[in-house]
Amino acid sequence: MTRNGANCGTRPGMASYAQLELIRALWTEYSRGRAGQSELNKWLERSFKLTSLRFLDKATAAKVITALKAMTSRAA
Repeated sequence: MTRNGANCGTRPGMASYAQLELIRALWTEYSRGRAGQSELNKWLERSFKLTSLRFLDKATAAKVITALKAMTSRAA
């Protein structure tokens, strides 16, 4: 499955394609590739009360990115 930003559509107020891709990349870096989308969704639900990336708004996406950057830097 390819993820093409042009085909994702735009949803006003929701996380951008770039934000979603950054979250996925940070999650992969944090988990060292051992945790996939389902684990990311579980973490999102525990931490932000969201069941999937598709429900992220721009403000929450920024918080998720900040949290993942902090987690990644602590793990290093």
